[in-house]
Amino acid sequence: MLFNSVIFIAVFLPLALGGWYLLQRLDNPSPAKAFLIGMSLWFYGYYNPYYLWILLASMAFNYGISVLLERTGGVRLRRFLLALGILGNLGLLFYFKYFNFFIDNCNFLFHADISLEQIALPLGISFFTFQQLSYVVERFRGNVEHAGILDYGCFISFFPQLVAGPIVLYQEFVPQLQARKMRKPSADGLYDGISLFILGFAKKVLLADTLALVVNAEFDNIAYLDALSAWAVLIFYVFELYFDFSGYTDMARGLGKMFGFELPENFNSPLQADSVKDFWRRWHMTLSRFLSSYVYIPLGGNRKGRARQCVNLFLVFLVSGIWHGANWTFVLWGCMHGLAMVWETVFPRLRFRWKAANQLVTAAFLTLAWGMFRADTVSQAVLLWKRAFAGGWNGIFLGVCNQLRFPENYVFRKFLEMFSPGYLNLFYVANYLILLAICVILIRGRKAQQWAASRGRTKTGILCLATLFTWAFLSLSQVSTFLYFNF
Repeated sequence: MLFNSVIFIAVFLPLALGGWYLLQRLDNPSPAKAFLIGMSLWFYGYYNPYYLWILLASMAFNYGISVLLERTGGVRLRRFLLALGILGNLGLLFYFKYFNFFIDNCNFLFHADISLEQIALPLGISFFTFQQLSYVVERFRGNVEHAGILDYGCFISFFPQLVAGPIVLYQEFVPQLQARKMRKPSADGLYDGISLFILGFAKKVLLADTLALVVNAEFDNIAYLDALSAWAVLIFYVFELYFDFSGYTDMARGLGKMFGFELPENFNSPLQADSVKDFWRRWHMTLSRFLSSYVYIPLGGNRKGRARQCVNLFLVFLVSGIWHGANWTFVLWGCMHGLAMVWETVFPRLRFRWKAANQLVTAAFLTLAWGMFRADTVSQAVLLWKRAFAGGWNGIFLGVCNQLRFPENYVFRKFLEMFSPGYLNLFYVANYLILLAICVILIRGRKAQQWAASRGRTKTGILCLATLFTWAFLSLSQVSTFLYFNF
């Protein structure tokens, strides 16, 4: 089920909120927890009930590992259980996400003819697998207690963060679930949650989906792009991905607040970063935290010399690239970031004196790297880079701008088509520049939660939120999935 759908907003969410707080009035919290798990499973299985069996099997396996760790004191057996837990989770992820990629590359390298299987990628498998991996590791380390089955079920299946994060830790979620303050709704929490949800909803529907009109059309047309249009498509994709994913996270965190939970922040103005290292402190922060805690530090971090640190950094970003998808484009994207991190580690002083210049260089690198991330093949990404640097000028930029045909500009388009067709190209270019300006203003402005906290309760803020929600809700005929559902 999508957050940006009528059934979620008009049916699912009111039922989930109403049932949750109604059952919280009981002395026994178990019915409310069971209800939340049931609603989360409905949310997850709405698109494809088959995925439910995979999620439930994964949860049962990891909960079983936790039970055995609770009953085992021997060091060797505990290490065996940890290895079993890690291999089981990674094995599940490998089969559903990477098996065909592995077979395809084996066929290429060894001139084999192994047939590929029809394997559907379950929604959110990368997220709920990493979340459970963190739990198993922390259980082995003795940092968290064994959870009750209902607490564990809520922790893993809680629908706002289930399919695209943020990646939540046990110690962040379960204590909130067990707190007695959860027993009754907070008017402030509900309002703050609704405000944050609306802002994320507007990011996704009004911005990300509009930017996608250009990106999706022109990524199928790369060979005909000139330099200006190639950069235009690349920049629009960066903005699309940011507003799509940060919009999802705002919606998820807003939903968490409605239910009384504070989910971790996942974005901190990442497009203002002045280095790649700074970018990864700000972008997908819970993934960066996971990779730091469970890959970088166990490998030795920066404790074993500069050379070993560089190797560890590169490996972390190689893992990040592989995590994002089973394609060489993701692997190379991860390698690009790994090499950039190594460069910044080896040459920390090789920077401009002006922050704006460092931000510009970082933005250019990130934009080119996201081109590799978005491309279907490595050759397509290389072709896009060639067009960006040696594409010349053939006027196709006007055609790129012409993709911006959406309901909001329909009346103006028709007026110009009827009375001043010569101004249509200028109109589309103006649309592109206005949309670009809005994106730049938003990425340099306050974060959604900051705006909601400072302006959300003012008369102007309430009017703005009501307008954005109505506008976005009426645009749901163009519903699209979130980009990170694919990762």
